[in-house]
Amino acid sequence: MFNENIDDNEFLFRGVVNVNWDFENDRPSSATFKDSFGVSVDRDGGRSQSECVSELLSKKNFIAICKVLTYDVREIGAIVKYLPIIPDNVYHSEIHDSIEVIQLKGKKPNKIRDKSLTVFKK
Repeated sequence: MFNENIDDNEFLFRGVVNVNWDFENDRPSSATFKDSFGVSVDRDGGRSQSECVSELLSKKNFIAICKVLTYDVREIGAIVKYLPIIPDNVYHSEIHDSIEVIQLKGKKPNKIRDKSLTVFKK
């Protein structure tokens, strides 16, 4: 188990499914960062980028993987919660709009998408 407080310098990795890829602009759509149950991400937890990508790809047939810095998520007013799924995924975390609201509101999904970097694409 990791520290519940995710460091600002830690990357959060998000798998992108086909329906959430903006083919016209060759990037994740803002829908990648909209989920009424919380935006599920894996914190890097000290792993290399290639380890993080491999782990996500082993779980689902993602067409892309993107990463965003925890600092950038917090800078736009969203929060990051460490919510491990034991024993399946000790890296699991979620991005929420606020302490009270789970789903990201307003322009937050767009802003997080704009700060994200695609690190894998089929």
